[in-house]
Amino acid sequence: MVMGGGGIANKTKIIKCRVTPEEYEIIIKKAKKANMNLSRYLSFSALEKDIAVFEDLKKFTHQLSKVGVNLNQIAMLCHQGKITCPDILPVKKVVTEIWQSLTSLTQKTKRTRG
Repeated sequence: MVMGGGGIANKTKIIKCRVTPEEYEIIIKKAKKANMNLSRYLSFSALEKDIAVFEDLKKFTHQLSKVGVNLNQIAMLCHQGKITCPDILPVKKVVTEIWQSLTSLTQKTKRTRG
């Protein structure tokens, strides 16, 4: 795979360094947490590139999706006259904005990693 400006094809230099077993374990854990291989993690760290870690993002987006579904169901019941409903449009708007922000964030993260 060839990638622009620092892709695998351009990586011809090898850097070696020594670390203690404790340091090694810490670095490995950080690379795994960032969902990166060791080489990429060390390169990003050394070059002071941003490493974004989003813990439980899938769980959060799933829960947010469920809230949105519930709001839509309430809105449908209101429109059918089955319940008297307060104005939930501001809440729905906020949920939509959060969803769009999360979608944008995950797309940027994929582009950064890709």
